[in-house]
Amino acid sequence: MKRPLRDFIQSTTTLLDHLLSSLTQEEQHELLDALAAEVEERLEVLVEMEQS
Repeated sequence: MKRPLRDFIQSTTTLLDHLLSSLTQEEQHELLDALAAEVEERLEVLVEMEQS
């Protein structure tokens, strides 16, 4: 993985950790579920683009 990608992931997870600490456990689960759904949707789009 290239350095800019690692830097992006590190900065994003740092922000996510900060945000999660301000949420209730239920809100944390809702946020993580929404993020996972968004990542899955974008991955599906990339796979479809690759296959066409």
